[in-house]
Amino acid sequence: MMADGQEAQARIEALEKQVEALAANEAIRTCLYRINRGMDRIDRDLLASGFFPDAKVRWATPDAVDFAQWLETALAVQQKTQRVQHLIGNVLIERDGDRARVESYEIGRHLTPMGEDMKDLVIAARYIDTFEQRGGEWRIVRRDKVADWIRIMEGSDPLFEKIPLAGRRDRSDVSFELLGANVFHSLI
Repeated sequence: MMADGQEAQARIEALEKQVEALAANEAIRTCLYRINRGMDRIDRDLLASGFFPDAKVRWATPDAVDFAQWLETALAVQQKTQRVQHLIGNVLIERDGDRARVESYEIGRHLTPMGEDMKDLVIAARYIDTFEQRGGEWRIVRRDKVADWIRIMEGSDPLFEKIPLAGRRDRSDVSFELLGANVFHSLI
């Protein structure tokens, strides 16, 4: 039979492991949210904060490319789009020490120039990510984006022009006024 002190210590150690796991999972989820906000607001620093510099990304390419190359391409594409929103969910995390395998679902809506017109490009995808914890920080070291379906629809948006508080893709977005100039950069 375990002594009361030993039993209490075992419970404390079990709780410490649970808290550590919860904190790691929340850090990983917050990283995913930062990436999407960085993409939607075209905020290079916030977007880059989710990846280690040596990360590899396979996203609309047959092979993985260096993160720096992917970042430049992704930002150039995003500069051409309007009214973008990336929603992420169904985040499953399996950690093994300082590494984690993560699958998350995303639906991205992009008002995109296609020929002479603007069209709504809606992409339902999954991110298959490998995270590492380095220096106490969780970031992506490998990302593969898997498209599950894509729809192109009429891009007309007449009601958007009439709403008084419309989202913007840069620092003129009201969130910067209400939440601060470097909103969420403190999470980096």
